[in-house]
Amino acid sequence: MNKQQQQTKSFFKKAANDWQNKAENLGYGIINDRHRAVHKTLNLYPKGSSLLDVGCGTGQLAIEASKLGYKAIGIDFADEMISIAKNNNLEKKALALFETCSVFNYTPDQKFDVVSAMGFIEYISLQQLDMLLDFCFKNLNSNGSISIGSRNRLFNVTTFNDYTDLEVKIGAIESLLEEAKICISSKNLDEFLVKLKKFSKEVNLVQNETHPITGIDVETRYQFTPSDLLKKIESFGFNVTNIYGINYHAFSTAVDKEEIFAVGKEISELISDKYQSNFVLLPNCSSFVIEAKKCP
Repeated sequence: MNKQQQQTKSFFKKAANDWQNKAENLGYGIINDRHRAVHKTLNLYPKGSSLLDVGCGTGQLAIEASKLGYKAIGIDFADEMISIAKNNNLEKKALALFETCSVFNYTPDQKFDVVSAMGFIEYISLQQLDMLLDFCFKNLNSNGSISIGSRNRLFNVTTFNDYTDLEVKIGAIESLLEEAKICISSKNLDEFLVKLKKFSKEVNLVQNETHPITGIDVETRYQFTPSDLLKKIESFGFNVTNIYGINYHAFSTAVDKEEIFAVGKEISELISDKYQSNFVLLPNCSSFVIEAKKCP
């Protein structure tokens, strides 16, 4: 286990109860926002279809899917998370299954219709991301889909903070601006995806190995732009079908006044509820979820 995974496991073992509180929060939250995007993918499949949630945390997504009639399994390498997930499953009277393990050591006894990974790929190496995508392709049914969440590197253009300074320093800011223009200028989803696919062939962004700390004590938390992650996903035999903005920011991240922050959360919920599929808003979203279908 490398330093990044050691820091990740240590953090989430300690933060299991806090994560549970965030996931159960009835107000707007990024965890529930990501789940909303995964449910859009699940809705493409009939009840009784199967879901594997990688890095399931305290289990809310798998439990929600189970209550809706899907066969859901959640895996996580932090046993404290799985313990809470199993308790949540009992309390909700759901039929989800949970297992403590790493996806890189997991050998399922079935194939799945949907594999999701929310708040996960930022904590694994680029080589492990390749391993994850290979795992997904091999363990999905022929018409299966993936739903992968990512921190949104395009957001660094609008934050005007240490992340913006870092992108300027490593020479990536101009490419980020060009991709943000694609989001804003595209007239429909098909045009947007075509433009992203063409753009992804022309650029390979440098990834910095350490990042400013933002409340999670892990030094390396990778970020991707939509085109960057699209390129990686499609190289493993998938076709990207949609990209959903997560955690829309109506105000600059420098604004921390309590009353403005509260209004910002209300706007985020409105955007998520009504406009989550609107790619024009992506540059102002701190994360995104990318949906892709396994190619025949």
